[in-house]
Amino acid sequence: MSKPLPFSSLPPYPSLDPTPGRQRLEPFLTPILNETQTLISTTIPQQFRPDRKLRSSASSTAKVQVLTSSPGSGVEDYWVCRKSIHADSAVKGSASWTEFERGLRENHSENEMEYTPSVASVENLVRWPVIEGLEGWKGIDMHVNMITHTFKPAGLISPRTFISLVISAYEPETSGNEDNDNPIQGFYTIQIPLLFQKDAPNNDVPDAIKQQILSVAPKNTIFAHYASVERVRLLPPVAGNGDGNRRIEWIMATTSDAGGLIPQWVQRSWTMGGVPKAIVADVGLFLGWVDKKRS
Repeated sequence: MSKPLPFSSLPPYPSLDPTPGRQRLEPFLTPILNETQTLISTTIPQQFRPDRKLRSSASSTAKVQVLTSSPGSGVEDYWVCRKSIHADSAVKGSASWTEFERGLRENHSENEMEYTPSVASVENLVRWPVIEGLEGWKGIDMHVNMITHTFKPAGLISPRTFISLVISAYEPETSGNEDNDNPIQGFYTIQIPLLFQKDAPNNDVPDAIKQQILSVAPKNTIFAHYASVERVRLLPPVAGNGDGNRRIEWIMATTSDAGGLIPQWVQRSWTMGGVPKAIVADVGLFLGWVDKKRS
């Protein structure tokens, strides 16, 4: 999942093949969905190392737990994960289940551009027909986006462009883990990097898509790699708590390589503003954006 996939590994695109066929989508999607579910529900809670300190995120009333992979954790590369529990409520500092759905499942990348300062543009390259059901998964949407980030000072840090396969789906109703065996409902949003090298032949990238990428991406951009998995679940009230409030569990795990001259240790450092600090900040950025849209 973390290694960039070549375009040639994707199912036929509707734009190039008028009848790509559902049967060719299913064998591609099934192992990705199953692997994702295993990572979130089993590998991370059992094998990732949690930070002792819970983190605050501006605009969020919920604390954020950070977890990281370690040698022998069962995943390739270095992964960072965050987990937060929110009240199912359309109030400042939190969000309702419907707001989480609209913000993180629907138009995920386009919404991210609105609340993440570094995201400068989102370009849709390919989209497949929605699959309504597959082995218990529902509403499976798959598309390819080109996402460009810009940073300050622009003269010192080149833009980064990510070609991402984005998959979202409602999880099977029978799924659960030790923390809660009966979620009311839940969904996943998955981003898998696709291989594109500006100065390479890119023989497996269709010419039309290659030209679209090159015409939109900044000339000085660095094509980087980013993979992420998010699971959002609506949980019932805690037994015996007495307040009767439902909760929303939001877990996100990511691995990335920004490329260029930024050392890996800087990318992984909290004090240097690396990935752990950025993903904690994202919680508050999202909830602050939801609050603005609500008001």
